[in-house]
Amino acid sequence: MDLELTAPQQLLLRFLEERCDDGHPPPTIREICERFHFRSTKAAYDHLAALQKKGYLHRDPKSARGLRLLRRNKGVPLLGRISAGYPRPSEAELPERLALNPGVYGIVDCAKAFALRVSGDSMTGRHLFDGDIVLLESGSEAHDGDVVAALIDNESTLKTLVMRGGKTWLRAENPNYPDPIPTLNLRIQGVARAVIRFLKR
Repeated sequence: MDLELTAPQQLLLRFLEERCDDGHPPPTIREICERFHFRSTKAAYDHLAALQKKGYLHRDPKSARGLRLLRRNKGVPLLGRISAGYPRPSEAELPERLALNPGVYGIVDCAKAFALRVSGDSMTGRHLFDGDIVLLESGSEAHDGDVVAALIDNESTLKTLVMRGGKTWLRAENPNYPDPIPTLNLRIQGVARAVIRFLKR
């Protein structure tokens, strides 16, 4: 099993992969600090050292651009924002991928893992905030109380699933929002397994 990458490591690895894919040379430490707003070079060195230790890259300390990717993490597709409907990327627009191992979060079949970025504040009662990334598993059975991505009347939303007395509905976890009541159809697209939050520096 791959060693888990932290959120900053995932972003840095993605940045290095994008530079490589675009035909640009590897970034310098200064460029990494500028890209991620690191206040000191130590943060950049620490994240690079972690990626090197986990087998993702080799760093030549004698060269300013001495970074070489050794392998890529296929990762998990980040399909967009949950409030904008269920994104289905076209062949011409491949989704961004998060460099993490879904098995760490209990998702055995990596092909069933996907991620969505939270938009809005209707789920703050479950500690899900605007800008968070939610890791979900498709095709798994949803239970009462699970946080799910659901298609309700052709619109996608992230809510708590409630199953009572033979009836099923979705509950917002913010008293400022009403509970959405499915009038036509409710289809579960994925069950939330983890939340990724990037702290502001």
